[in-house]
Amino acid sequence: MGLFHCTLWLIEHLVAWIAILVASAWLGHRFLQGIDFNSIVERTVFTLAVGLGAWALMFFGLGLVGLLYRGLIIGLTVAADVLAIAYVVRGRKGLQVSIRQNWKKYLSMRRAGVTVLLLVWSGLLLWPTFFPPFQWDATAHHLVLCREYLEHHRLIVVWGLPWPVLPAFNHMLFVWGMALKDDIIAQMVECSFLILGALGLFAWGKRANNTLMGIAAATFFLANPLLLWVGQSAYVDACLVSYTFLGMYALRVFWNQRAVRWWYLAMALIGMAVATKAPAFFFLAGAGALGLLAALHPLIKRKPTAGEQHKGNSAVGETAKPPFGWKAFAFGCAVALAVFIPWYTYFTYYTGNPFWSTFPQFSRGVWGSPAVVENLNNWYKNAAEPRTLVNFLRLPLDWIRYPPRFRAEVNLTLCPLIVIWPLAWIVAVWNRSVRWWTLWAVAFTLYWFSFAHQLRYWLPALPLAVVALHESIQWVLERISKAKILQTAVWLVLIIASAYWGGLYVLGVGNGLGRIPPTTSTAREEYLSWHLGYNAVNFLNNQAGANETVCMINASYWNYYIKSKVLDINAPLQAGKIPKFHWPEDQQWLEWLKAQDVNWIYVRHTDQLAFMNIPEYTSAVDSVWPGYQLVYADTVAWVFHSNTAKESASFDLSRSPLAMLQRFDLQEGHGERRTSGQLEKTNSKDDVSRTKL
Repeated sequence: MGLFHCTLWLIEHLVAWIAILVASAWLGHRFLQGIDFNSIVERTVFTLAVGLGAWALMFFGLGLVGLLYRGLIIGLTVAADVLAIAYVVRGRKGLQVSIRQNWKKYLSMRRAGVTVLLLVWSGLLLWPTFFPPFQWDATAHHLVLCREYLEHHRLIVVWGLPWPVLPAFNHMLFVWGMALKDDIIAQMVECSFLILGALGLFAWGKRANNTLMGIAAATFFLANPLLLWVGQSAYVDACLVSYTFLGMYALRVFWNQRAVRWWYLAMALIGMAVATKAPAFFFLAGAGALGLLAALHPLIKRKPTAGEQHKGNSAVGETAKPPFGWKAFAFGCAVALAVFIPWYTYFTYYTGNPFWSTFPQFSRGVWGSPAVVENLNNWYKNAAEPRTLVNFLRLPLDWIRYPPRFRAEVNLTLCPLIVIWPLAWIVAVWNRSVRWWTLWAVAFTLYWFSFAHQLRYWLPALPLAVVALHESIQWVLERISKAKILQTAVWLVLIIASAYWGGLYVLGVGNGLGRIPPTTSTAREEYLSWHLGYNAVNFLNNQAGANETVCMINASYWNYYIKSKVLDINAPLQAGKIPKFHWPEDQQWLEWLKAQDVNWIYVRHTDQLAFMNIPEYTSAVDSVWPGYQLVYADTVAWVFHSNTAKESASFDLSRSPLAMLQRFDLQEGHGERRTSGQLEKTNSKDDVSRTKL
């Protein structure tokens, strides 16, 4: 029965995920019918990307007018799926003729093998998404925002979160998944962008008439643990990486061919990247400059690339016909503006500044207060190492050697093969295509190098660097030997090396998560209880009311699982509100808490951040803050409760075992449980033995 239930649960989630992809493919196809794609893979990737973006814009519009209802979202999805099926059925005759004529090609061992490998690898990538989310940013604010959007049926500012308002492009897709099923679908949607990025790299290899190079590039892309980690969680970075790369891909095709429709596609995709996260403005500015240059010099002659000569693309010729002009340039810019302006208008409405977090000094109200400005500016000035030319050149090596310096999540880094990326810097001198990708990747790296040195923020440049590196390897191979067997052998070695490195991470994560994901609410609770600090969260959820407010200290990653309102101290808007954990120094801080109607305080006293002053465990047995009583304590977290909270007058410490105050001896592994003044010694099997989040 357990296996049957698990299988049914997996099928339900896969069906919901496929429904999203089918609906996206149908809508994307409506926009891209006039574009001549090089391969079915290329068409699929761009169709899905545009379709997902169009749905995000549609849901954003619904959110502005208060119509983000689950029933409406499900109805729209089903309607789109029905239309997609009807479209396929109407064209079944052509499909049947194609299958009859090419059945040997469809059933070839090579195609079957590639299909099986693709399905297996996609399954391995998706597997971690079937487990409850617990990654920091995902549960600190991304998923909390999406849940509140759904509950309020509109986009709102969720005060108290680390980031109460964000460009919500990717969040609308999370809302879509959560409306159809739950947060698992939200993670699966983000993983879709991971797969789209890899397929996009493969499609570029096919366009360059070098399938093995495309496979090697895609495998290398999926061999970066940090990228896999963010792509398998409810972060927005995989979406940003995918749209950035596909936008630059389309821009490259436009630059080679001066094909107007590819210009429109490029600007739409880059606009979607900007709507996801502000760093994509760098690529939007660069794309606009290139479009302007093309409009100024419409008759610049270009030699067709190998991909353009392949499969009939040689007919493009050396000069674009018709020439790219001012009207096309202006329309492409208008497309990009139409895609991203709504999100930043919404953002500006609340903060007074479309670039609030990057340039907070231009914001209004609390968003631009001196403490917030100082906090954010200090963050963006953060440098892992001095900003010198030597350190810049050494970045690929330092990313591998010192990931903690670059604040890499869970100390994950990139594939070690990234250290040979500078090879592209050299080959770029002679090869035009390599020069294109290298200049974009290096320019963005310089931009990243001048801001906060967090490795995750560099990921938009990763696929660009991957293409530059692999085209450089191909260029070197062609000059070493024309022998096809040598080139094939080199590509196979690189594919195997990347697959091995990425496979180690994927299999390691799979083994760490477990064989069967929690498929019931009880199993989910049990799974979460093995993460440090969840017992205190469970205690709060059993005791605190939905309208009460919990102040979270050093525990942002539990925001999503707290059923009450949260006020996260580790947030820019709460800059300067860190307590000293000592009386009377915290008198002003307590007055601020009372002004915010805070009834509960959750403190994670282990692994505290450097700027906090959380005292030793034993010193918190008695309350350090007058008006707040310590009501729960374990080896990870403390919970304090307001003695004067009116809405909590019915709070009774002795109602359930979870509500009993626990006091542990860390050295002996034993503890004392105290309820109603009575002490009872007991063995502790709490968070000490559990895997750290």
